[in-house]
Amino acid sequence: MHIETLTSIGFSRKSAKIYLAALALGVSSVQKISEKAGVKRPTAYLHIQELLKEGVLQKVPSGKKEYYAASNPEILQARFMRNYQVFQAGFDELQNLYKGFEGKLKIRVLEGEKGLTEVYDQICKANQLRFFADLSNVEKSFQGSFEKISLAIKENEILSREIIPNTEQSKLSSRRYAAIAGKYYSSRIATNGPIHNDSVIYGKTLALFRLNDFNLFVILIEEPTIVETMKTVFDLAWLSATPFVGN
Repeated sequence: MHIETLTSIGFSRKSAKIYLAALALGVSSVQKISEKAGVKRPTAYLHIQELLKEGVLQKVPSGKKEYYAASNPEILQARFMRNYQVFQAGFDELQNLYKGFEGKLKIRVLEGEKGLTEVYDQICKANQLRFFADLSNVEKSFQGSFEKISLAIKENEILSREIIPNTEQSKLSSRRYAAIAGKYYSSRIATNGPIHNDSVIYGKTLALFRLNDFNLFVILIEEPTIVETMKTVFDLAWLSATPFVGN
């Protein structure tokens, strides 16, 4: 916990260990501090020199030998306040830069199993979900996420609607999904055309998945007018689709 406190204000982990060791030992030598911190002596010496420059450690001469002592932790509070003031001074400018970016098309592409799982984890935190999906493909390729999202729908009471293709495999997967997700999940069967992959609209994001063992990726589009339009497209498709599970 103490190390995390120090790293949060800019200490490296080794510098944090050295300061804490010096704080515990009182006036001590480089050798004793390095042993207490679990850091090799040459490395400890380099960090001690940096901490001396920052005023976090103090040199305590004793004859021909040099000893070191930790400065009062109050100096760390002052350091934190300086860092905070510097951040606050630039915060408004950062906000202005971010607002200037709003309205511009935001597209990200995440690749591989890790990228897709990251987005599936985000979906678990949404308030509402609109899916176009071949659920059998999702279940086969990402069974862990399949179960995790369906459970999140139930536990977090996420209103979830799904349009699936008219295939026996997808229907079976939808029933298994509904068995976990419960009353907050419903599905309908697309009137025309296949659905090969997985697409979901949640919050201000449209996620388009490519579920192929040799080419996994997801495209995230975060542009309000596109996302709102796709919500309308989904709602229209929902009205024309054939009810299957739930309402």
